[in-house]
Parts: sequence; C-alpha cells; structure tokens
Amino acid sequence: MNFEPSRYRDWSGALRPSCLAWWPIARTSMLLVLRRKMFWLLFALALLNFLFVFATIYLKAQVASQNPALSRFVDRILSSVTGTGETYRDFMFAQGTVTMLLLALAGSMLVGDDLRRGGLTFYLSRRISRWHYVTGKLLSIGLLVSLTTTVPALILYVQYGLLSESTGYFRENLGILRGILGYGLILSVTLSLLLFAMASWLQKTVPLVMAWTCLFVLVPALASLLRRVFDDRNWLLLILWRDIRLLGTWCFGGIDSDRELQLLFPAAVVVLVVCLLSIVALIPRVRAVRVVQ
Repeated sequence: MNFEPSRYRDWSGALRPSCLAWWPIARTSMLLVLRRKMFWLLFALALLNFLFVFATIYLKAQVASQNPALSRFVDRILSSVTGTGETYRDFMFAQGTVTMLLLALAGSMLVGDDLRRGGLTFYLSRRISRWHYVTGKLLSIGLLVSLTTTVPALILYVQYGLLSESTGYFRENLGILRGILGYGLILSVTLSLLLFAMASWLQKTVPLVMAWTCLFVLVPALASLLRRVFDDRNWLLLILWRDIRLLGTWCFGGIDSDRELQLLFPAAVVVLVVCLLSIVALIPRVRAVRVVQ
C-alpha cells in the first residue's frame, strides 16, 4: 500500500535575529496596502501636487539659464518655489489632505482587520511578541506617510540642487535636509501612533473614517470658531495638523514671528500628549488578545 509523501521540506535559508521579527509584519502590511486600487488612486492624487512643483522647478531653472535677467522676476512670480525651507515645508503641509485620506482608509486594513478577524492571534501564535507586531504595524503606517510627504520632498530637494546655478546648494543648505527629515519624522511618528490607537478601538472602516474626519476637519473648524469668539490664539492648539506644521517650521529654522514662537512649546506639548495617549490607548487592545501556544 503506497502512501503519498508529506512533501515536508526543512528550512534551508538564513535565519534572521529575533529582534528583526517586526520586518516581515511591516513588509506584509505594505504589500497588503499596495494591492488595493484605492491606494494607487489616492497616491496618484498626491503625485499631482508633486508633479506640479517638480515641473515648476524645472521651468524656473530653464528660464533662469536662458535669460539670467529674468531670474529675479521669475522668483517673484513663483515665490512658492524658491529652494528655501519654506518651499519644502509648504509642500509637505499641502500633502496633508491626501495623506489623511490614505491613512483613514488604510487604518482598518492594517490594524482593525487584524483585531476583528483574528489576524493578531495568527501573528502571536508564532514566535512573535506583541511589541514586534506593534513595531511592524507602526513602521508600515510611517512608510505610507513618508511616501506622500518625506520622499517627494527629498526628490524635490535633489532636483533643485542639481538644477541650481550654484554647485554648493547641497553644502549650503544642509539645514533644509535636516528640516525635511525632522518634519517627516514628526509626521510619521505622530500619525502612526494616533492611527494605530484609533484603529485598534474602532476597527471598522466607516467608524474610523468618521472619527478621523472629526479629528482633522470638525475639531479645526471648532477651534477656529472658538478663537474668533474668545479672541484667543491658544484655541488653535486644538488643531493637531497645525501643531505638527509649527514643529516642522522649527525643524527648518524658520520661526520668525513672536506669536508662533510663543506657541511652539505648547504645540510640542500637545503633540507629545497625543503620542502618549495613543500609546496608552493601544496597549490594552494589544494585550487583550490571548493566544494559547
């Protein structure tokens, strides 16, 4: 009597250290998002602003090279693309709308479905700790934020340096590079923690999108209304996206207004409190999952 072989094959590849167990989770999460058509649609919308700025920088360089006398006039007309820190800061800030839509739709896919459909139980049944899972998911969300903000800004920075008349643009503007990386890090860390915490509690797409909209649309509208009613700029601290932008301006070293300088420390406190509350909120949701190995 013949039996079919089990076709069992032992693992012959190189084993990674246990501290890198978060990487397969981050990679799988990114591939899960990249397979969705909605992601590419929103990413195409994010590229529209990038392509506009990219073409504007190229046009400005061509006009300045062919007729140097018009370079100052072009700088006045295209004041938003001057190669200074404000150019990249404003670009990353303008990418916020598409980034928020992308995260709202990806949150339930990356985190909510794992808790609702038992994906986290599957991960934890392997030799993966809860913190490996959290780190991998946070990294995947941070990569999504970077794909629409930090990476395009770095490309524009390199493009402007290559097309500029001075070969020392990169050497003279290292502060801009630090500003792009710093602003991108603040965006990635804050939004990753906040989205993970909200998705772990709301889980489904519709409640998450509604809560995300309230946080970044209704709360700013309410804060602007309270600012007008009470004539107090401190109410604007409720606008999280504005607080992050203020920290980004500080990363570029461009805070000149005394009012913004006074709001810098409170804005940093608000962002830090949001991150800490997000960590506190996600811990019980991750620990609630029990796995019997």
